[in-house]
Amino acid sequence: MGFFDLFKKRAPAPAEMPEETKNHTLPEIKEEDFIDNSDPIEENTPTYSVEFGSKLPIDIIYGFLKEDYENKAYNDALTNPDQSYKDANLAIVRSNLEIKFKQVFLKYEDMLREIGFHIHSRGQAGLTDIVELLRSKQNTYEKHMEELKKMKEDLDSGELYMMGIFKSYEVGFTRGLASLSLHNLKIDNTL
Repeated sequence: MGFFDLFKKRAPAPAEMPEETKNHTLPEIKEEDFIDNSDPIEENTPTYSVEFGSKLPIDIIYGFLKEDYENKAYNDALTNPDQSYKDANLAIVRSNLEIKFKQVFLKYEDMLREIGFHIHSRGQAGLTDIVELLRSKQNTYEKHMEELKKMKEDLDSGELYMMGIFKSYEVGFTRGLASLSLHNLKIDNTL
């Protein structure tokens, strides 16, 4: 026996096992010991939600159009109840929307240019499935560009759905002016 053999453990041979271990039966392994077949607790049930939007640049415009301009205008009226202040803020909102349109158009143009390159190069490599997938994305981008152009034209022509943010601002500003007047009247009546 060598020096390193001292550290090795050897399993006892069946003949060397004590008598009580030889006759001892092991407990039965049951499925319930490892698998929980009970009904799930209601608080752990997943909730499902629907996300709107395509996670593409067009969502920037839709998000801008859905912002709460009424409350912003209400607070603006309380800060400065002047008609020229309201007009200046409406011009700023319109300017910001115009900037968003330009940014989104540029982004889509870049995306279309890039996807056109990939369609060409993957087509030359014979990757027809990838090319078809890329063409599908290209089609989506082109449809978004068409929708953006229509939205921009509708903004310029004053279509109601595009003018909603401006109407919302005007309602909020008017509400703020009314609130300010009512507040001032209550103060005057207490004197």
